[in-house]
Amino acid sequence: MTLDWLRRLWSEPRADQKDRVLRHIHSEFQKRFGIKFRNPWLLRVALTHRSYEAESEVSNERLEFLGDSVLNLVTSDYLYRAMPEASEGELTKARSRLVNKTVLGRIGRKIGLLDLLLYARDEIRDDERAFVTLSADTLEAIIGAIFLDRGLKQAYDFVVERVLDPLSSQTHSDATVDYKSKLQEICQARFKVHPDYRIVRKLGPEHRKIFHVEVRIRGETYGFGSGRSRKEAEQVAASQALLSLADDGNSLP
Repeated sequence: MTLDWLRRLWSEPRADQKDRVLRHIHSEFQKRFGIKFRNPWLLRVALTHRSYEAESEVSNERLEFLGDSVLNLVTSDYLYRAMPEASEGELTKARSRLVNKTVLGRIGRKIGLLDLLLYARDEIRDDERAFVTLSADTLEAIIGAIFLDRGLKQAYDFVVERVLDPLSSQTHSDATVDYKSKLQEICQARFKVHPDYRIVRKLGPEHRKIFHVEVRIRGETYGFGSGRSRKEAEQVAASQALLSLADDGNSLP
């Protein structure tokens, strides 16, 4: 569902109409994500791009800055626990592969953040790269707003539920895509090596075990994934490796 009528209403000067917009955005966000803001204005700022209200200078850029730091903290803690034998350098690389603009942009669009965002649609139109960046920045701003309004625990839970866990379950929705085969073809053609998959940790009881896997290419970590089986985790790791290769500026076959 798009909220174009809210954007149009927000452009009207009447204060009561803007209050109505704010209530509807807050209600829609709460319905989708189960989070009720104590200060709805924080959510309003998080969902306003600088292109929408340049004159009033209301935008989500400061919240984006804060949310980026919170996201990195949560992801660092997540990887630190999941990869107990990894070095500092390996953890840094794994984090950069796991949460980057491409990944965040895809997640933000999948959970419908652009439906709620107030931005100048005419300025962006069909620019796919711009939509990815816009979506990623909005996701970080939302994380920053949740941190300020609800605290670190709520922000931590949001990141795990909406960012990290979906990366572990994306193979369910893309079951027909064999990421491992695609990655192997690329590695053989470009690097003359096979990707190396390693189990870095197994969590939970036997009947509900979660596998955490990293994939390396020539000794460097390119992807990290988790799943209810080693095969599922490897598929997620391979999909992340493909995104990482694309982010490095390499054109994929």
